Amino acid sequence: MERKIVQKLPFYTQRMTEETWRQEGFPSWEGAESWTMRGCGIASLRMVLDGLGCACGGQGEMIARGLAAGAYKEGVGWIHWGLAHMAEDWGIFAEARRGQTIEDLKQALDEGMLCIVSITSFFQYGKTRSDGSVYGKGGHLVPVYGYTQEEGRLTGFLLHHPSAFQENNRADWEVPLAQFTPSFSGNMIVFRKGETAE
Repeated sequence: MERKIVQKLPFYTQRMTEETWRQEGFPSWEGAESWTMRGCGIASLRMVLDGLGCACGGQGEMIARGLAAGAYKEGVGWIHWGLAHMAEDWGIFAEARRGQTIEDLKQALDEGMLCIVSITSFFQYGKTRSDGSVYGKGGHLVPVYGYTQEEGRLTGFLLHHPSAFQENNRADWEVPLAQFTPSFSGNMIVFRKGETAE
């Protein structure tokens, strides 16, 4: 098994606790708690930016910055173009892309770009929730920093999975293609240091 890694990234959770909210830059515990379930986009962006050498601050600071930039829409979540625009503040080239395939994702990684992709949380697409509803495609953002292959054939992706639930926080996860593909929405953001968008 061969591993292709663009860049190792630090891992950050979106889970805030009474022990961590102050150091993450939230003005109150209530505010931190309210963002725990909605913080995947910012946690992922922080991992990418910090991995590229940009000191971007804690979860609360970045959420405040994102709200000011219009990168979050109530009832929808973190907007891909908004997160891309935030990255440009640090001189990072970033572009939101829709309708992408697994091959497009691999190509972006081969071109040296880090990616934030929209997947079903914990890759549970098609599984039934406790309330009887079924997990749909996409809706959760995670940073992808590499892939695995065997004899030149793509076998999976390397990523961090932030979560509001402690047991679902997973750093350096090698997700097999058969598990990744059904949950991938086709939407992603690509990032590369040293260029700015036109």
